[in-house]
Amino acid sequence: MTDTDDNIVHLPDDETLALEAASWLTVLGRDHVSDEEFAKFNAWLRQSDRHQQAFDRFSALSAEMPLLKELDDIAEATIQEAPPPILPFAPVLGRRQVMGIAASLVAITAVGTSVHLLQNRALTEELTLATTMGQQRTLTLSDGSTVQLNTDSEVAVAFTRQERTLRLIRGEAHFDVAPNTRRPFKVYAADGLVQAVGTAFTVRLRPDRLVEVTVEEGRVALAALTPPATDTPAPAPAVPPTAPPTEALAQLTAGQTAGFRDQVEHLAQMPAPALKRKLAWRQGVLAYAGEPLADVIADIGRYTDLRIDAPDPAVRARPVAGYLPIKDVETSFESLVINFGLKVEWIAENHVVLTEAM
Repeated sequence: MTDTDDNIVHLPDDETLALEAASWLTVLGRDHVSDEEFAKFNAWLRQSDRHQQAFDRFSALSAEMPLLKELDDIAEATIQEAPPPILPFAPVLGRRQVMGIAASLVAITAVGTSVHLLQNRALTEELTLATTMGQQRTLTLSDGSTVQLNTDSEVAVAFTRQERTLRLIRGEAHFDVAPNTRRPFKVYAADGLVQAVGTAFTVRLRPDRLVEVTVEEGRVALAALTPPATDTPAPAPAVPPTAPPTEALAQLTAGQTAGFRDQVEHLAQMPAPALKRKLAWRQGVLAYAGEPLADVIADIGRYTDLRIDAPDPAVRARPVAGYLPIKDVETSFESLVINFGLKVEWIAENHVVLTEAM
């Protein structure tokens, strides 16, 4: 058998693999990586176990993040803009030492750039999320927190390195907060502020600007914003700058609900079943266990443009128990009230009147 160059597989040495791995870290650390670049990287990675090991070694350097974060901008600018440096001791260093130093510098720059970009994406975020009548949406934010919007709601998000700020512009939202004691999670609504660290809670802004808060897990603090020093207050921005609140009005723990403006107007501890019913909208249903029909009618009005009238006070006070699926609230409501001895009279396509069944 005759050996030719075509039959010989040349395995790259450690220095070459190190440089290639560091180079790929640089590529993957950019804001935008094309599909072609991803394909080339995967092809390079699958060449051998040594390729995977080399990439894993340099990826592990991200553990040195405090140093990498400080050196990132300087190192990246040096590599991209500065001419090749003249090393005064180059004649003393062999190829192995020079290649090792170069690989280390490139790897530090690459990992620093990659982690720095990922951190920036997680620390800063600006967006607005909204729902129409009858719609619900859930969004995972860059810090890992989630926001679930109820019907006809809107929330604006503005995350910075110092704090996580949101404003509930209208409607109702449930917040499941990723813990971070160094970056407070603040929800503004009307003239109120709800602050949490790591918890789960719901904020509802009622039409009369009452801010209603229900805590599912953890603890939150309620505060009223300091009134502006002017007789004609300016409209509140979508997400305000850090506003100076007064002292905390109250602290709520799991199972508590409160309504407040410039002061707490009601605060109660809810039994577990009542808390589940209050938050049942998150599972797509409205749940009742003896609430007056008037409350049920008011709730339905948030999910549909159906107009429901009940002229008789005795009918409006009738206790209601059952579940109404939000996606088909009109049909299920009609069935429910019939079961409770009420007559449903359709006056028009979107107008119904409830009376006592004869």
